[in-house]
Amino acid sequence: FIPTFTKLLVEAREAGVGAEAAGAAGRDRAWRVGSTVLNAVFLVFTVIVIIGILFAPVVVRLIAPGFVGDDRFDLTVDLMRIMFPTLIFVSLGGITMGILNSFDHFLTPALGPLTASVTVIAAILILTPSLGIYGLAVGTLVGLLLQLAVQLPFLSKFGFRYRPVLDLKDPLVRQVGILIVPVLIGVGIGQVNILIDRILASGLPTGSITALDFANLVMQLPMGIFVQAIAVPIFPALSTLAARGDALGLKRTLGRGTNYYSLLLAPMTVGMMVLAVPFIRIIFERGAFTPENTVATAVALFWYALGLVPSAMRDLYTRMFYALQDTRTPVKVGAVCVTIHIVLNLILIRYMAHGGLALATSIATALNMVVLGWLLWRRTGGWALANELRVLTKSVVAALVMGLVVYRVDNLLYAFWGQYGGWGELVEVAGAIGVGVVVYGFLIWLLRVEELSMLVALVREKTGRFFR
Repeated sequence: FIPTFTKLLVEAREAGVGAEAAGAAGRDRAWRVGSTVLNAVFLVFTVIVIIGILFAPVVVRLIAPGFVGDDRFDLTVDLMRIMFPTLIFVSLGGITMGILNSFDHFLTPALGPLTASVTVIAAILILTPSLGIYGLAVGTLVGLLLQLAVQLPFLSKFGFRYRPVLDLKDPLVRQVGILIVPVLIGVGIGQVNILIDRILASGLPTGSITALDFANLVMQLPMGIFVQAIAVPIFPALSTLAARGDALGLKRTLGRGTNYYSLLLAPMTVGMMVLAVPFIRIIFERGAFTPENTVATAVALFWYALGLVPSAMRDLYTRMFYALQDTRTPVKVGAVCVTIHIVLNLILIRYMAHGGLALATSIATALNMVVLGWLLWRRTGGWALANELRVLTKSVVAALVMGLVVYRVDNLLYAFWGQYGGWGELVEVAGAIGVGVVVYGFLIWLLRVEELSMLVALVREKTGRFFR
């Protein structure tokens, strides 16, 4: 949706220079397309929600056959019926977020999930004492409704005018529909990967699936914070440059995003590998989660971490293809990589158990990144790859040195603090991370990585404006 809508906005701005009527007509077309997509999404998901509510027992039998004849069956049906309408709110919220991002507005869409999280926490504190788990379901429903609601006032601020229209004959609306089909297939392929991992892990010792799930959850933290911080604003920028036909700007923006990922994620990869056990111990080791579970989860995290940089780069290349309105190529490459992933799973699980499944995921992700990057290189005529490799090399060298220092510091801190558990372990990990940040920052400065000075200048500019 974003590349199509952004293209309309760019055309309207360019037409509006010296031709106000043409610019107004272009904006009107953009509002009409945006309204049609919103209305179409609302209608489609309303039908899905109604079907889901009516046939909830059938759905539960399919996805959780072990619940049949159990109290959990009726509970799951009730919760599903309460939460099914969230599909409408999330889907509409995705479109409104796309519209706001097309105007280079990112704060409100980022506040939406925060609003939902706060609402869920409030529901746990206020509703669950009397309603039990039903209170959590209601809190989730209300939270996702508020996530959509906080964005709506800002649409009019940027001039968006909602229309109760459903112009499915509009070529651009059809284009959105055509572009989304490969994306849906690509998402399905990703789910197949997860399903295969779980099926194979179910034949391993008890706790293997949980170890993979928890390790993946920890790895998603930097993905959700740092990767999205770059990916969210860079996609509308790429779409705008593509709409203007600015090939040089596209390559420059892509290269800058790649360098930032290298700079930020290389030390996180090494840090998660070196501190895998302390991380998992602090976050999960309590109650039924034993030290043995910590080790198993840390093994999975160690191998998953190798896929952190490739995963971010792959998503960046995928967004570049989307900006060029090519949603087919990433799906084709993804389908091939799924096959390779399955083969790697079957080979590595014999020697590394659940750690082999995590390593297979990282290898398949890296291969996906390389193939997408190569195809993108050919399509765009190449870019300043030497500079990107130079930044990546410097980042990796600095991260490896940092990793050695962090390993030694963590051992020393554990001897003094970690053995006391609780706050002692927190001091241990926080101290190791703090030393790692200082060492890595110093090494990157010493290696004269240009992006670091640009990042510092940006922070100074923002801070200066705040205190001015």
